[in-house]
Amino acid sequence: MLQAKIQNIPTEKNPNKILENIKLTIRKSKYSNMTIDISMLNILDASKVATMASTYHFLKFAQGSINWIVGSKEIEKMLKPLNLGNSKFILA
Repeated sequence: MLQAKIQNIPTEKNPNKILENIKLTIRKSKYSNMTIDISMLNILDASKVATMASTYHFLKFAQGSINWIVGSKEIEKMLKPLNLGNSKFILA
């Protein structure tokens, strides 16, 4: 199982730019399993980025998964009803 860790996510807090960077990385990646650190984002922005990027990732890698490094356990609680089967949340 191939695993990629995305470290080149911008340190800025603009969720739209971060999401575009993640999508670009997913598009270019050969790895179906990834670990992405979004712990610098607030709960709402992290939820948006994780939801959108997880969906995008699923379209390319239906059998892959993303480990999201988040700053709050509340993000997992917010997104659990969406049933993002390819996402796991790790508290930073």
